[in-house]
Amino acid sequence: MKIVLLLLLAALPLGAWGDQGHRAVTTLSLTALPQGPRAWFAGQEASMAGHASDPDHWKSDPKERPRHYMNLEAYGGPGDLPRTQEAAREQAGGNFTRKGVVPWIIQDRWRDLVAAFQTGDPAKVAEAAAIVGHYLADAHVPLHTSLDHDGKTTDQRGVHSRWESGLMGRLQGLDALPIPMAKPDPDFLLRPWAWLEQAHSLVPQLLADDLAADRTTPRTTRGKARGPAYWALFKESQGPVVRQQLTLAAQHLADAILNAWIAAGKPTR
Repeated sequence: MKIVLLLLLAALPLGAWGDQGHRAVTTLSLTALPQGPRAWFAGQEASMAGHASDPDHWKSDPKERPRHYMNLEAYGGPGDLPRTQEAAREQAGGNFTRKGVVPWIIQDRWRDLVAAFQTGDPAKVAEAAAIVGHYLADAHVPLHTSLDHDGKTTDQRGVHSRWESGLMGRLQGLDALPIPMAKPDPDFLLRPWAWLEQAHSLVPQLLADDLAADRTTPRTTRGKARGPAYWALFKESQGPVVRQQLTLAAQHLADAILNAWIAAGKPTR
């Protein structure tokens, strides 16, 4: 398994969370599975990693984009988030889907994973696990929880990409991230809201750290060209946060897989 991890993670391109990060989450999640569900992914590791970014290629569908985020401020912030789409419609009106629907998509795609286990087809299981893992990982990205997802109101445009892509490409040792073993959880479908609230709590410090690092960057007529000083400061302050959120996403994907396997009746391969 260690060899598979090294090969897959070494092949990751320097892309956004939607590529490098999503592949890392799916691959690392397998290290946290007990033997029963883990057996379903034997020989499917590369396929699972290959499907990890599929939903990002579906965004030409206008219904797809809101599936990747939830703007918590639209509901007054953490503490008063709707748990059902009916409640969201009552709070935010008929266009509530534009505020983001990622927790409900996680629920739907998790049910798809249960159904995949029931088909007995390992390839379908690997693909379904990758898809639910994509949306689950998005829920762990701080700026996927905020209305101001790219620093527009704070004059920090591009901060989304700098956190997701810039830092990811500068981090080492992703293959060594320790992932806690997956645990049975009869209330698993209620967990996405807690993940969103935890990720949202990181937004103020993320923006503050970007702003602090950016003081090293002079503004020119062509905009800002952030150099080594910026990246050294931003990596020092936010690099551990990126690692933390990747670890949590991989842990929670492992939980999703284990609990889907249990819900499917613990099928054997």
